[in-house]
Amino acid sequence: MDLSAYRGYFLDAVVVQVDSVASTARISLTSGDDDTAVIELMGVVHVRMDSPDVKGDFIDEAVVSDLPRTGAWPADAHHLLHLHNNDSELVWLKLTGPREIEVVAERITTEH
Repeated sequence: MDLSAYRGYFLDAVVVQVDSVASTARISLTSGDDDTAVIELMGVVHVRMDSPDVKGDFIDEAVVSDLPRTGAWPADAHHLLHLHNNDSELVWLKLTGPREIEVVAERITTEH
């Protein structure tokens, strides 16, 4: 999934919800021109986020990498190997700007 179109957007909100059935992360972005986008991740197994300055953080880079159910993971994902369970493929989202957000989940969708 190519998220390069979100470069330069600003972080509007990050909502992580965990309950007994499922876990989700919803990341809302805005370009400042009333143009909004939402990245939603379902089946979240990992979230790492530097303390964001909501309404002030811009996205310098947005990258999604596939983490296969079997086979080698990317070298820069080795710190995530403890999440590997052979049950399903995972996706790894990294949003980088002044601060970084990292989410590993089973599925990702976007709305623009």
